[in-house]
Amino acid sequence: MTQGQIMTNGSRRSVFTPKPMEQGRHLAYKQAMEGEYVFGVDRGNSPPLETYNQATAELQGIIQACVREGKLLRAHGSLWSLSTVAVTAGRLIDNTALRLSFEVPADLAEPAYAGETAKLRFIECGNSVAALNDHLFSNGLSIKGCGSNNGQTIAGAISTGTHGGAYKFGAMQEMVVGLHLVTAPGRHVYLERKSAPVMKAAFAESIGADFIRDDTLFNAALVSLGAFGIMHGILIETRELFLLNAARFRRPYDDTLKHAIAICDPTLIPLPAEASGFPRDKPYHFEIFFNPNEGTPPDEAIVHIMYESSYDPDHYSPPVWNASEAGLGASGLDVMGTLVGKIPSPLNKLAVPFLNSQVNQEFAPYFKQAIIRDLFRGEKTLGKTLACGIGMPVAKAVEAMEIAFGAYRDANIVLPLVLSHRFVKGTQALLGFTRFPVTAVMEMDAVNTPETRAYFNEVWKRLDAAGIPFTLHWGKYNAFLTPERVRNRYGDAAVDQWLASRKTLLDDAAVQQVFTNDFMKAAGLAG
Repeated sequence: MTQGQIMTNGSRRSVFTPKPMEQGRHLAYKQAMEGEYVFGVDRGNSPPLETYNQATAELQGIIQACVREGKLLRAHGSLWSLSTVAVTAGRLIDNTALRLSFEVPADLAEPAYAGETAKLRFIECGNSVAALNDHLFSNGLSIKGCGSNNGQTIAGAISTGTHGGAYKFGAMQEMVVGLHLVTAPGRHVYLERKSAPVMKAAFAESIGADFIRDDTLFNAALVSLGAFGIMHGILIETRELFLLNAARFRRPYDDTLKHAIAICDPTLIPLPAEASGFPRDKPYHFEIFFNPNEGTPPDEAIVHIMYESSYDPDHYSPPVWNASEAGLGASGLDVMGTLVGKIPSPLNKLAVPFLNSQVNQEFAPYFKQAIIRDLFRGEKTLGKTLACGIGMPVAKAVEAMEIAFGAYRDANIVLPLVLSHRFVKGTQALLGFTRFPVTAVMEMDAVNTPETRAYFNEVWKRLDAAGIPFTLHWGKYNAFLTPERVRNRYGDAAVDQWLASRKTLLDDAAVQQVFTNDFMKAAGLAG
């Protein structure tokens, strides 16, 4: 295929449908819009690579139409975000049917590549985490880390910096080693880091893309918020299947637990007798939940720890899981979703015992052994929920949580609310919000009400006043962001490099305008 080829009407997979409004999965926003391009499912009428390249050309045709007609454009996946980062007032592309997955031919890998070619996979943007998990499982492989559930598309999760809780690995974008971006009607690029070559130029030629190796461009494009064109293909490094020994239990919120939080060391926390057989030499996941309706601070926390061990297919059975409840890897948002409809509204102090009993039920202790595919799955969120992820240096985590407790106590209200910390290794992505060497992500998860939004804003203000450096998850509630605060959090150098990289990859001003939305403008990232 030659660059710039535009699909004819007879071979299109996408259909444009007028649509006046888009609403995210969690009902956190409403976005007025013109309509949506929806791709049909691949019927296997052509070889997979040819089908992939045809989709690239069709995406170029969509960009060309939007440039010609002066329309804004954004590609979206499963609309998991609680912010408007993935939507626009113009046209959207529903990419969820673009779900091819490819093994990488060994002869196309760069001899200098430091990893195992057999563990590389080239993934089309619309694959969900669940679909990728199933694909890899059938090949005896696993992703290295994921968020608390499996409904996001890979491109959406990467573009917004979905962090998960693999504190020695990092956020989801850390598994990415190559990006295929559709950047103009007549241009698309395959991008890698110059410092970490993976594929030969012949790989880029096979998909008709310009071949670019550049660390700054790659680190900018990783968490690009949908602003660098359309992320069509993603080259990821996988790993062998491995077992996670997961324990969720209550323990006193005491000096021992606070010290473990402050230095991100779950091995300091004794495991209950039920987990006495768990190996403890490879800690993987560390998470602490608090129910502020039990006290500010509460006497106890809910601890969620996972240790890694070898996977034995002959002796493995997936854990029993109730599909009507939040999954075993549930986040606070999952729990809030299960509570919507169960609790009275408006809430008052008389309802607190019932609310606490429901939270305790959803956070019941468990001790399970499972692979990632069977642990991080199954959010069942219903109704209006709201979540915020606040990244900060791990040494500030305890202080920040005390500030959140104080803000809740002073508000003198009752909210269905769960506070938590997850811990993630820092990222190289220029605008990855997990930017601290070890990032503590303070999560605030609740129902979406004016009182909740006021509480979230008060916590941000108090963290700011206390001088705690923090970032906000791009795909969650982040109304505190302003151009000045974005630059203050990430530094002028990182923001300027991100903006310059966008102009380098989208080298046509008209295309830059097509991929500019109100979210970017509000954050000072439309320059």
